[in-house]
Amino acid sequence: MIGYLKPDINELKVRELKLYNAYYCGICTGLSKKYGPVSRLLLSYDSTFFVILSDVLSGKQCQFDRARCPLPPFQKKRIVKSEDIRFGMEISKFFSDLKIDDFKRDSKGFMHVLSFFLFHFKSNDEFFRISKPYTDRILFSEISEESDPQEVADLFGKLSEAMATSLSNLKRASNMIYLMGRWVYLIDALDDLEEDFKKKNYNPFLVKYGSNFDDPDFFAKIREEEKAPVDFLVQRIWQEYENLKIDPSINRNLVENVIFYGLPGTSTKILGKRMMKN
Repeated sequence: MIGYLKPDINELKVRELKLYNAYYCGICTGLSKKYGPVSRLLLSYDSTFFVILSDVLSGKQCQFDRARCPLPPFQKKRIVKSEDIRFGMEISKFFSDLKIDDFKRDSKGFMHVLSFFLFHFKSNDEFFRISKPYTDRILFSEISEESDPQEVADLFGKLSEAMATSLSNLKRASNMIYLMGRWVYLIDALDDLEEDFKKKNYNPFLVKYGSNFDDPDFFAKIREEEKAPVDFLVQRIWQEYENLKIDPSINRNLVENVIFYGLPGTSTKILGKRMMKN
């Protein structure tokens, strides 16, 4: 459940896109220096969003540096130097670990054996302590096949809030981060309907709506049914953001792009998916 808090590139000005890439590359470079080059694969849009949001809420001015990028090699790129870059590194690693653990539970046969050889880091003790009450309850919900998607989304929202607000600058936006966590869980589950059905993985929407799988439009009908609550959740996120009353800045433009363009754009894309073949 990572990678959904991304910007709409088409709505960014050139200088805004360059600044976003500088944040993204800053976290990527930090991961490589601390955990090795392969750790660049852990980087996610979500961690980049949280680092930018933290800088916006703190009112700090960006500091820049240059670092070599393996793609393409021998080329130096501008990167953001920020105290919060380290947080972005660790949160990327943490949620990647959750994704790998989830894959281990869902995979079967050869893929299950292969999953144990996936690139995996043990999350730091502080993140483990903060997350454990929520990850344990989420796992129990999956094992017991909880039929209410909102119940599990609530747990993931609380997990996201607890993890993000371990960074002091983000505490002011705790309600918004909680709602974004809920949205991420719901939109991820709706995105994975066909795949989870095919692999017989747990998905709260498949439990909720029963087994009317003879209908070729069954998955599309689930998404249509869930469109209103997902759209309402996005509107609540917008309202929470407006309540923050952040001063204008180029960094604020990046945050607003994700919230006002990225989230509804992703919702529209996923909720509009239709089953291409029976």
